[in-house]
Formats: sequence, C-alpha cells, structure tokens
Amino acid sequence: MHKNLVYSLFAAFICSLGMSYAQNNFKIKGEVVTDKPVTWAYLYKMEKGRQLLDSVAVKNNQFEFVGAVDKAYSASISVKGIRRSVSFYLEPATFYTRIEEDWAKPSPVIGGVQNAIAKGYEAENKRVQDTMMVLGQKYEHADAEGKVKLSLLMEEWSEQLDSTRYRYIENYPNSLAIIDINRPYFAVLNYLKLDRMKRLFDPSLSYSHAYEELDKYYEQKKSEYLVGQQAPMVKTKTVDGKSFDLSSLKGKLVLLDFWASWCAPCRVANRKLVPTYEKYKSYGFEIVSVSMDDKENLWKDAIKKDGIPWIQVSELKGIKGSTIADAYSVRQLPTLFLIDEKGKVIHQNIDHEELLMYLKSRYEQ
Repeated sequence: MHKNLVYSLFAAFICSLGMSYAQNNFKIKGEVVTDKPVTWAYLYKMEKGRQLLDSVAVKNNQFEFVGAVDKAYSASISVKGIRRSVSFYLEPATFYTRIEEDWAKPSPVIGGVQNAIAKGYEAENKRVQDTMMVLGQKYEHADAEGKVKLSLLMEEWSEQLDSTRYRYIENYPNSLAIIDINRPYFAVLNYLKLDRMKRLFDPSLSYSHAYEELDKYYEQKKSEYLVGQQAPMVKTKTVDGKSFDLSSLKGKLVLLDFWASWCAPCRVANRKLVPTYEKYKSYGFEIVSVSMDDKENLWKDAIKKDGIPWIQVSELKGIKGSTIADAYSVRQLPTLFLIDEKGKVIHQNIDHEELLMYLKSRYEQ
C-alpha cells in the first residue's frame, strides 16, 4: 500500500513537470562555471550517433536553447572552450543546467519527466551498486574459495538489481530513460529475461536506438532458444578419459550444465546442486556438467573441491573453442538446460530454484 502511494505521488509529480511547457516546445537555460572564455554552446541529439540540433552564443557565461521535439530523446550539451559536457533526456519541458568545468563538482540537469524517472531509478540502485563495487574489488584479490563465497553475496545483491529493474519497467513501460539505462545489459541477458522486457516495454519506444537494440538481441536469443527441440549432440570424453554420448542417457531426465573452474558463480551452483542430485538421482534424474576449461588440472581440482558426484565431460578447448558450447549457443556461464527422457530440451537457462520446483512437482506429487 505504502509503495503504491509513493509511486502515485511520484507519477503525479513527474506529470506536473511534463506539463510545465506548452505543446512540443522545450527551453533550456544554462550557465557555465569557469574562468575560461566560452563562446558557444551546442545541443546534440544522441540517437544513432551525435546529431547537432542547435548552437547558441554564450553571453556572460549563460546560454538558452529554445526549440521543439515530438518525443523524448537522449541528448547532450557541450560548450566551446571547456571539455565538460552534460547528458540528459530532452523532451517538451523546461530545463536548467549548470556546467562545471571542475570535474569534481556535479553538473546537474533539472527538468523533464524522463530525467526525474532516471534520477529516481539511479538513487534507488546506488546502495546496491556501491555494495557490489566493493564486493567486486574484494573478488579481484580473493583466492578461489574466497571468490565462491563472494559470488554468493554478489548473487543476492544482483537479484535486488533485477527486482528494481523490472519494477521500474512495469511502472514506466514507455520510459525512454529506463530502456536507455538498461541497454548495456541486453547483450548479456538470456532469452527469457529479454522476452519479459520485450513484453513490458511499450512499442511506442520503437523509434529509439535502445528499443532497436532490445529487438536485435531479442531476435538473436530467440533464434538460439532450444526449448521444444531435440538437444544437440554431445560426444566427448569424461574426466576419466572414457567416451561419452549424451544420447546414451535417453530415458532419464538430464540437467546439462555448462561451467568452468574459473567461473565463481558456477562453483556456487555446483555446491547447491550436490544435495539436489543426491535427493533425486534415484528417480532417474541425471546431471552432465560440460566444462569450458582448457587446463585439465584446474578442471579436476575444481571437481574434487566441489565434491561433484555426477558425470563430468570436457573438450578442454575453452568456451571459444568448444563445439558443444557452439551447438548450444552458450556464451556465458553457468548455462543450464533441462532435457527430458526423449532427448528434448524442456527448459533453458533454468536456475536452481526453478529446478527444485520442477523436480518436486514431478517426483513428489
């Protein structure tokens, strides 16, 4: 109830900002804080490259842009004479900006619905991102066991970022700011997450470069989505040097797990899977882990340390050289596929909680 009230008040506030200037007009008043002589200010639209919209003279370190746009756009303002610029979302509204030459001082842009949404989103995520940055720095200097423990913590904080991301998309589905802020993640999100985003974002954003990027990666990941298809062939060697063929496991429910010894989240997943495997293996559940390692000793050491009792295979060619990874379009780790008794893929990018729910519903009803 409280959260809904906050969103209602915030929505009312940003709507009032949006109506602060008539029709499609915008006005930008700015000042430049510098001792250097500055002569011109430039307004750019940042869609598919940089496009100059207007230039105005700077007088007494002040400038003003007046114009019209029919939609919101990513934009920036730069000033001749200093190397500082400001980025913001341009839309029909009144804006104020102060451009500081001193990079240690903030250069804010105030005004517009999209900038208000962006500031709210960034403020809500700041604590989580700061914490993850600290954990990331510790991760860089941690030993293998320390990396596993830190990955568990980072996974929890990452889930908070995901929760905030989708909550904002649900509340502001036609926000250029939200789709633009999330654009760097499109390349690494799996098909299911991109599909959820695509369903949530309003097609009215299709004019934007960010929406085109979302569409591009969505179509790419969709073409690589194997659910409903026969699992590609896996023929390689086990950790004991024996020949292995995935088709020999037909009649069993198989979790195909792509991992590597150097992948800390994979090592976390291994430890979660051990009790799950022990509980359900007698029902006909099997796991096959396909390592993306290229060094046999590191692969074997990780198996021993994680206490992995199920089938382990590898081409020992790394992820880029693996024909198996290529067949399954695996580009990041861990990636897991659930394959039914007939050899058909029934889940892709399944996480441990989803796996537990599936196994419980299948074997414990």
